[in-house]
Amino acid sequence: MILQDEALTPLTERRTGRGALAAYAYEQIRERLIHSQYRGGDRLVLRPLAASLKLSPTPVREALLRLVSEQALELDERNTARVPVISRAVFVEIHALRADIEERLARNVAEHITPEQIAALEECHNDFIRAYEAGDPHGTAVANAAFHSAVADFASLTLTAGFMHGLWTRIGPIYAAANGLPDISPADKNHPHLQLLSAFREHDVTKAAEAMRRDFAQAQSWLEPLLPS
Repeated sequence: MILQDEALTPLTERRTGRGALAAYAYEQIRERLIHSQYRGGDRLVLRPLAASLKLSPTPVREALLRLVSEQALELDERNTARVPVISRAVFVEIHALRADIEERLARNVAEHITPEQIAALEECHNDFIRAYEAGDPHGTAVANAAFHSAVADFASLTLTAGFMHGLWTRIGPIYAAANGLPDISPADKNHPHLQLLSAFREHDVTKAAEAMRRDFAQAQSWLEPLLPS
């Protein structure tokens, strides 16, 4: 129960500050949503979740309610947090917003990305390839999310990146529910991620935007048929 069953806050949490711990819990749960650790319909039961985060229930409850207010989670009839099941229509709406935002981020990153940041993105994509070639849909989803999250983190558009991460809390569970793999292998030289990396190396803003648009078209053709109407 999220709104019931209060527990005493441990001394260590009182020293640290409940607000800081609630913020920590929020970031951890949000990351799990973004990186496809939960699927639509999954229930986030308070006490087991708090135990997994090594926190008392109080800050975790606050984090869950914050995510509910952001529509990343919802409350069921028993006041337990649940990951929303996304319809096809809602996916299309979110996907269109995400496409616009991530294209903006790609343009920005292309202007100033460093060799070290490119290397980090290459490692994310290599994880993507390894998961795909192992036939691991969940690992593939996690690696794909990590790649897109890293691109946002490298942008200087902090507010825009924050909006992107917010949308990914809704998209991550969709990827988590996908039972199959994308049609195109991430090792294919024409894969949008590889084209995006090439554009970043050249600091080519236009090519970066085009690669991101191709990535979104591919993702939509893969995920949309899997969703309820």
